[in-house]
Amino acid sequence: MKIDSNNSLVGFSPVWAKKLTLSFAFIATCGLAVFSPGLLLADIVYVSSSPQGGCTVTANCPGPNTDGTYAEIGGLNVGDFGARGTAVGRPSLRPVPRTYISGTSLTDTNQGVDIMPALGVPGAVYQIDYNFSSTAGNTSTDIVMSATAANGSLSFTETDKLQRQFGSPNNQWQLMGYITNGTGTPTISFRYKSGAVNGGTQNRLIIDTWRFTQVVPCLAVPVVDVTGPLSTNSNQVIVAGVNSAANTITVYQKTTSSFVPIGTKTTGVTAGANSVTVTGLVKGAQVAATQTIGTQEGCVPTAGTLVGGGANPTVRIAYTIRETIDTGPVGAPAINFSNANLHFLGANVVSVGAPIDANVVFPSNQWQTFSLVRGAASIADASNVVGTVIAIPGYSASSSVAIRVYAYRTVNGIRLYSTNGVQSSTVTSNDTFSVNWAWSAVTGAEGYRLLRNVLGDFLENVDVLTNSYTDNSSGWGSNIEVTPNSAQIDRSVQWNPTIGNTNNLPGQWGILESINFAIVSDDTGPFDLYIDNIQNGSTVFQTFENALAGRTDFGFRSPTFSGTTSGNLLSAPNVGVVTNSAADTGTKSFHVQFQWSGTNIARWLRLTTSGVGSSNGTGNPLVNLDDPISIRLLLLPVGAPAPIAPPAPSLSISKVGSDVLLNWPGAHRLLEATNVTGPYLTNGVTFGPYTNAAPIDPQKFYRLKD
Repeated sequence: MKIDSNNSLVGFSPVWAKKLTLSFAFIATCGLAVFSPGLLLADIVYVSSSPQGGCTVTANCPGPNTDGTYAEIGGLNVGDFGARGTAVGRPSLRPVPRTYISGTSLTDTNQGVDIMPALGVPGAVYQIDYNFSSTAGNTSTDIVMSATAANGSLSFTETDKLQRQFGSPNNQWQLMGYITNGTGTPTISFRYKSGAVNGGTQNRLIIDTWRFTQVVPCLAVPVVDVTGPLSTNSNQVIVAGVNSAANTITVYQKTTSSFVPIGTKTTGVTAGANSVTVTGLVKGAQVAATQTIGTQEGCVPTAGTLVGGGANPTVRIAYTIRETIDTGPVGAPAINFSNANLHFLGANVVSVGAPIDANVVFPSNQWQTFSLVRGAASIADASNVVGTVIAIPGYSASSSVAIRVYAYRTVNGIRLYSTNGVQSSTVTSNDTFSVNWAWSAVTGAEGYRLLRNVLGDFLENVDVLTNSYTDNSSGWGSNIEVTPNSAQIDRSVQWNPTIGNTNNLPGQWGILESINFAIVSDDTGPFDLYIDNIQNGSTVFQTFENALAGRTDFGFRSPTFSGTTSGNLLSAPNVGVVTNSAADTGTKSFHVQFQWSGTNIARWLRLTTSGVGSSNGTGNPLVNLDDPISIRLLLLPVGAPAPIAPPAPSLSISKVGSDVLLNWPGAHRLLEATNVTGPYLTNGVTFGPYTNAAPIDPQKFYRLKD
């Protein structure tokens, strides 16, 4: 980048010049150029005529600044006098600047000052701004100083910025020009050139403070944002916040020390969000993007969005129960719930607000049940699982196998698993082999669920009734629930535990305020899951059948709705919607999509029912804490095919007298047409039954939608 003699940035349009001005106004306000997390900082240096900091009165530190950045040349007759400038960002100075106060007019062109700013970036261009105060109305109105530089190149040879007009108001930085830095500290020499300067009249010369701001052209280009879903099983990256004038989007990935480009979009760039084709996404890497407007690319950020391993990693789940004095019925909206305590059911350790020891749920190829009940029932953990190689054909030579063991028993019709599965060491052999697994027996256990790892995760299982198992590689299921579907009962903890408070849920009734998901590992996701058939005891109080597909805020809010946890998530995906693409029973479920914005243990999501009215699927539903609270959950493993959509509902027809009665289950739009081939249009009816009155209504044909 170059600068010309008119103090303009060569090669930059007026639009860019304006944007640079705005950027540096921001710098002046903040004191340093922090534009966005992950963006580079512009170097900013101040030089002042008076000592900086530590002096409360002039008498404590009289004379000019002696830190090596300022010098008075040629016997310039200046002293400590006058008012200092007040522009935001400038360093704290003693009460007064240096001022020409001699009664003899200044006419010697060899007199002036030198400034030596310690600029941090060799070869960079710096904008020079000046600030002083002329509010007393007694400074020179026409002073002009010449300007030269050693070890640097100035864009100007003289300046009028010490004239009275530029010091009132005294809180403004005035653009003096630009300097291209050399290889070391430059020296800028200001000398008297012309104008009336006399301390005995109304023509004083005040020498105060300069600011040097590194000009970084890329900072003038608006920042864009990489959102989700972002994972290794995709070749697309979504870049949001693209400007309508952008012509290029470049996506970068950092796996080690620096960002390298992995994809570019140069055609079809539109304002807002754009999908960019990329290659080589790596789990745990950071991905960032820039946009180019004209010929100027934005700054490549120093941090980006983490790449996940793909939907769905394991996740922790707990319920939030809000205390209430209401007493049912199950599923009814609570009336008394304000300012009541909140408890995590299914956890007993809270860290930075998150239920970090909540129950772990693994992905499965089938719908699974997640259930919690307040009570005293639990089952202890197994321990000391050991695998012994036996010379029986089963696993191939050099195969590796490990297992986890969970004890289980059944309480109130729910199978309870031990909280912490004990994991074996990896077993292998140079020859074909089988394994004798053994572990300590657990008192009260009805059996044990074993999870096997031969492909990089524990995604196969088998149930056994004793505390040993001969494993010849057969008998493991791969298309069934492969994880414990619930954990120890009677764990609860207040959201904000305080000394003297118990962590037990009081009373028989509570409010199901939210279903909470918490991070398990270093995998950010994304998550793509379905919830159906919310049940308390024997009562199923939410099936989502009474909402049209596509309905939001029905039963639950969107993932980012809760301000408590929205900061833990990427801005997209952010899906919370009733869908007919998957269902445990019927034709509907609630579809949830989100992705963690980081990997620390405090990442959690509060999928809340709060504020959802009774017409939107009953917000704040009441639950009987003596009975299990269950959901049906579809959490497919990464790479699994999309769920098969349930069949469309049946449209039944019957005749009542001369009228025709149509009926169907749940909420679906009724479409009608006068011809069997259509067109079919909605008639505004959503719930059956519907009567077609004869002979008033003509012949029509009907279909259901959503």
